Parts: sequence; C-alpha cells; structure tokens
Amino acid sequence: MKLYVISAVIAIALSTSSLAADRSIEMSTDIEQVLIGEQVNFQCVGVGDWKRRLQSATVEIRNAQNDVILNETEMAITGVIANFSYFIPTDVEAGEWVFTCMLSDRKAALAATATFSVIDPVADDPQPDPPSDGGWVEGPIPAHNTIVEYNGPLTCITCHQEEAAEMLDSLHMKWSGPTPNLTNTNGEELGKAVGGINSFCTYAVSSKGACYSCHVRADGNAPHPPEAKDVDCLMCHSDTYQRKFVPDSNNTETVTNIYGETKTYVFGKVDELGNYLTIPDYDKMPAGTDMVNVARTVHVPTSKSCLRCHAKAGGGDWTKRGDMGLSSADPGIDEDFHLSKDGANLSCVNCHADQKHKIAGRGIDLRQTETSTTSCQECHTKSPHQNATLNRHAEGQVSCQVCHIREYAKGGATELSRDWRIPVWNPAFCSGQGGFVGEEIKAANQKPEYVWFDGTSYVYNIGEKITLDERGFLAMAKAHGSPFDGNSSIVPIKRHFSIMPLHESGEIVPPSIMWMFMTGDFDLAVQKGMEEQGMTGNYSLVEADAEMLITHGVDSKDKAPSCTECHNGTGNTPDGYGILPFDELGYHQTPETVKSCTLCHSQKSLQWENMHQKHRQLSISCTSCHTSEPTGFVKPQNTLCSSCHENKSWRYDEGHKKHFEKGLTCSSCHTFT
Repeated sequence: MKLYVISAVIAIALSTSSLAADRSIEMSTDIEQVLIGEQVNFQCVGVGDWKRRLQSATVEIRNAQNDVILNETEMAITGVIANFSYFIPTDVEAGEWVFTCMLSDRKAALAATATFSVIDPVADDPQPDPPSDGGWVEGPIPAHNTIVEYNGPLTCITCHQEEAAEMLDSLHMKWSGPTPNLTNTNGEELGKAVGGINSFCTYAVSSKGACYSCHVRADGNAPHPPEAKDVDCLMCHSDTYQRKFVPDSNNTETVTNIYGETKTYVFGKVDELGNYLTIPDYDKMPAGTDMVNVARTVHVPTSKSCLRCHAKAGGGDWTKRGDMGLSSADPGIDEDFHLSKDGANLSCVNCHADQKHKIAGRGIDLRQTETSTTSCQECHTKSPHQNATLNRHAEGQVSCQVCHIREYAKGGATELSRDWRIPVWNPAFCSGQGGFVGEEIKAANQKPEYVWFDGTSYVYNIGEKITLDERGFLAMAKAHGSPFDGNSSIVPIKRHFSIMPLHESGEIVPPSIMWMFMTGDFDLAVQKGMEEQGMTGNYSLVEADAEMLITHGVDSKDKAPSCTECHNGTGNTPDGYGILPFDELGYHQTPETVKSCTLCHSQKSLQWENMHQKHRQLSISCTSCHTSEPTGFVKPQNTLCSSCHENKSWRYDEGHKKHFEKGLTCSSCHTFT
C-alpha cells in the first residue's frame, strides 16, 4: 500500500512525563487526494521513544466545516503503528478535512493533527460554463424548475422515493427477476447478474465494468443489493445525460497479450464493497450542458432513451438483437414502420409498457419475465384483416411477425457468429483502451429462420449440466413449442452461433471475459473463470447457438407476402419454395390416411384450400389432421360409446362429423404415440 506522508501540524503532549518530548507521530493516508464516496486508510506511526506496542490509539475526523464526523474511534494497533479505514460519505462537501490521532503507551500519550483533501469527483471533472444567457431553462414539469443544484441521483431520489423503491425491485436495477417462462427453472430469480451467461460476451459480471456502462445502477453492478442512492434516474429519463466511470490509477492490471506486448489497463474506481463511482461525461454531451438543466428537463423514456443501451448490446450498434440499432430511434418507414415518423410514429414504451417500473415483454433468450408480456393483438385485435383467409392465419399458428417482418438487420449489420478462438483487436473496446474480441461475422438484411414458440423457452444457467444436441451443438437458448398444440405459433428468429467452454462435468465454464479482452487469449479467460468458480479438471471448446426472437422492424402492410410466396397450391409445398419451411416445421408429417382423406371418413377429393376451409367451418382443429396415426382407444371399444351416451349407430364418416360438431377432438376417443 502506497502511503502519502502528511506532516503533523499540531502535536500535543498529554502527559507531563519528559518522555513525551522525545516522541512524535508520523501521519499519513494511502491516497493523496480522497474522492467523495471513496475509502481512505489513515495511518499513525509512533516515532521516537515509544514502547514496543501502543496501549491505545483513537482517531477523530472533522469535515471541511469543522464538524466532528468521528470522535475518538479506536484504531487497529500493530506494534507502534495504528490504522483506521473510513468511507467518505457521498452527501458531504469537499474541502480540507482534519484528522487527529491520539496514541498512548504505558508511559505517556500524545496527540497529533493533520489535514487531508477531500475532492468532489464531479467538481474535479469540471462542468462547462452554462449557456451564454447564463440562466437555467424551464422544464415541462413545474416542480422540477425548483432544482438549483445537481447532486447526482440524490437530486431525484430526495422527492421520488416511491419511484426509487419501485426501481430497486426492477429488472433494470437487479439484472435478475422471476423466471416463470423458463422450462428449466422453478421460477426462481435469475438474470444477467444471477446465473446469466450468453453467446455474445459470455459472463457479464466478470467484465470489470465493461458491461456496466449501460446499467441503471450508478454503482455499476456491485454484489450487494442496490440502495435508493444507486438509482440513476437520468439513464432513462434524459436523452442528453451521459456518464462515465472515474478512472483509478490504483485499479490497474498489467498483462502480456498474444502479440507479446505488455499493456496496463486502468479500470474504474471501486470501493471495497464493489461500488463503482460514476460522474457526468461532459465530453459526450452537447457543449455547454449544465446538469441542473438536465435535471430540470427530464421526460418519460423515449425510443432514444431505451436505445442508448439496447441498440449497442453485445458490443456494437445493431450487434446483438438484430432487429434494433441506434437508427431505430428515428428510422425510415422501410426500416421500422412502428417507430417511423412516417409510419405509426410509436415509441418503445407504447408496447413495452411500464408497470411500476417493471417493463412488459420477453424474448426467447431472456430468462426473466418481469410483468405481463406484450402482443400485437393489444392494438390490432385477433382478426386484424378484412380477408377471412388472412384472419385464419392470424388466429391460428402464424404469428404476425412471420408476414410483417420479412428481413432483420435492416438498419445495420448484425452479428451472426462470434469465434473466441480467433482474437480480433478493437481499438474502441475497454473504454477506448482497446481490447480483443472474438472474430465476428456480421451481415445486414438477413432472412429469419422460423421455429414454434409457445411463450416459454430453455435458457442455460450457470451451474446446470448441458449435453450436445443432435447437431453436436450446445443449445444455450431454445424456443419451446410444438406444431399444432393449440398454444404455439411460428415466429421468426435470428440464430446466433458462438464457441463456449464445456467442462468435463457437463457444465459451461463462465469465462473471466476481461482477460480475453486484455490479452486475446480465450483459454486464459476460461482458466481464470474456472478459478473464480472453484472448478478443476479439463474443458473443451464446443460450438453453441442461441435462438433470438425477431419482433422489431415491422414492414408497412403493402410489403406483406402474397399467398403464392408461401404456398404453391398443392398443399404439400416443399421447403425452399417460399418463406416458410413447411416440412421442417412439421406441416407435412401426417399419416397416409390423412393424406388420402380416409382417417375420419371415406375417401374424398377436394382442392387443397377448399378442403382446409371446409374443415375449419366444421371447427375441426389443426391437430385432428396434423397428427400421428391413432394407436387405439382411450377405453375398450365395447364401452367407449356408452361411457358418454347410450349406444348409437352411425356411418363411419357421419359419426366423426357429429362428434366434431360437438367440439370433441380426436384425443377424446383415440390414443396417440
């Protein structure tokens, strides 16, 4: 620990013993200038004719207004050295502070006083001069116009304590939430900060702040539960506000990278509890920005507010989700009809509604469901078309996105795969210090894949065992759903490929990813991750993928496909003909008796579309035909009919028709494998 020696300005002998004259106290701190909110260690060393061990040592601390903050608090004693660690509160004023040490042994006692500087990090990164007119602006909310001083998040929280309490229980603060829609959990709270790992930057909590720059928490993602003062309201309620971590020359890591180069990385200031220190970043805000004016002009979140973080998820614009980027804040009508001023002119919050700071909506690869999900039908009803055939699609198994989002990544190239085995230098990484990422394959204007999705999914969590699927891949996120089960719809997805370390135990190793960023050595990052997790043994690098729902970037209705872009009119359209892969989705996996129309009645011939229409009019469910052959009856045949009514006699096809008219399904009488 580097100590800064401070000359004692006052030394007072507390004993009449002549021994006191041969003694002094050398006073020091471990930091030359102490930032508000930072920990400082005070050290007082007995110099001269002291006995081998102090009998007592206390410290008194006074702030810049000479108010006593600590009074005669005991210090830790080692021989003739006394130490005391103290956190400078966040709600104090900067200036010259005073600390007094009082040391004693069996013979005499002595007190000494010294000063130290407490620095306001915001003032240390001076705010530019206000606009030339010198005045504050009038915001849209009258009560906010009484703000005359900006004191970080406390500026907002002082009045908005209820809202702060709501945020403390939100996904945006905790990076975790309930998981009722995961098939591999019991609903427990999980998320990016709890069990989270993904196919992009892998393990966020190992990134030493790289992944926290977007976090609403002003203290990054400290391991302890957030407090009200950690709620940085401006992250969502101001499109002007930008912030940064305070670099700490005492928080560094010197590494040798794959090129044999030695480089020292400087990280943000973090106290012993894991709290990062964030301050306004005036270099990224318009010239002349005044934080009082920023606080006065807060507003409900706009699309720009949301996209400041979500657009650059995964490390770059359009990188992660593939259906949104920075341009989505003001897109052309061909990029996103919903968000375009020339289209529906909506914003993110129109669909992702806020319920006490909990946000609606969930995709396939997201663990938590914070509140109710959102759907197209909330605005467009279940029968949005004037054409009955089109409404049949909307009411059935085809999600709106299938027809109304023909491509994704329309505003920029999105990442399709990332290979950590091939390091690529990115000079913008690590807050402009540069870093290595895996080789990224990116492309724009991509055709989606299509899967069945019933609203639930499998998403891998740290500590779970996972096996290779039939392709030899680790499926880290996968939609759950089945053809024609009455709950699932076909949805478009982006499939993201990556490389993940699979431990011999069957668990994925969460890499300490900052070591990859710094050195370009993914194996080293994995080994560091194993150390952090207490894992030993061997691992292998395995191909992995994740399914990601595409639901933004809706086209205007004139771009919707015609019938012949999906169907060739035969009822058995082969994969590759049109938009949907019908065989892959299970449409044509039907028994021969269904194809010959003899499963329920005698053989008949009807044009494919007319056949579907007639069966729909009879309220026959999709699963009645898109099914396997029946294997038997739910009860012995001689008692099956009498279990519901008296024995009756019908022709084969007439009996089936009557049962369908009563709303019965095949499984009411038949068993299936």
